[in-house]
Amino acid sequence: MNAKPTDRPQELLNPPAPFLVDSLHQLPRGKALDVAAGRGRNALYLAQHGFSVHALDRDPAALQTLQTLTGEQNIQNVTTEVVDLESGPVSESVFPASTYDVVLVFLYLFRSLFPALLRTLKPGGMIVYETFLVENHLRYHHPRHREFCFAAGELRTLVSELHILHYDEGERPRPDGQPGTFTVRLLAQKKTP
Repeated sequence: MNAKPTDRPQELLNPPAPFLVDSLHQLPRGKALDVAAGRGRNALYLAQHGFSVHALDRDPAALQTLQTLTGEQNIQNVTTEVVDLESGPVSESVFPASTYDVVLVFLYLFRSLFPALLRTLKPGGMIVYETFLVENHLRYHHPRHREFCFAAGELRTLVSELHILHYDEGERPRPDGQPGTFTVRLLAQKKTP
C-alpha cells in the first residue's frame, strides 16, 4: 500500500528554513547548490520556486528521501550527489568555479570549505547561510562539538570578500515556547568584476 504524503513521518515533512523563505525574493534565479542538504527540505523549496538545484550530502538515505519526494511531486529540476565533504581535499568537480547563482548552507559548518563555496558562486551569485553559534553549544550542548559552531563575528570574516546584504546573530525563538536556538544568519553576494 502506498503512503499518502500526509501519512509520512513528520521529519520528512519539515518546512524549509524560515531564513531561506524570507530571503527568496532577493535570490537570483537559476542554479542552486544545497550543501549538506540532508533530506532536502531547502532544496525542494527552491526547486518548487523554479531553481535548478544540486543537493550534496554524505548520507545516501537522506538523499534518497529527497529523490522520492521530488518523484512524488513530479519535480524534475533536482539532482543529488553523495559526497563526504570532510574526507579530504574538495574536488573542483564538486564545486566547479563560477557555476551557481545560489549556494545554501544550513546547520552545517566545515571551515575548510569556504574557499570552494565562494569560488563556485557566479559573479552576482548569493550565499544563504545559517548555522549554530557557540552560545548554543555552551547553553544546550548542541552541537556536541564546539568546532561545529561559529564564534561571534566569525562568519562575517570568512566571507569578507562578499557584499553582505544581511547578517545577524542571536536566539531564534521557537513557536512552541521551548528554548530558542542561537544561530548566525547571512545573505551575501559575490561582487561582479
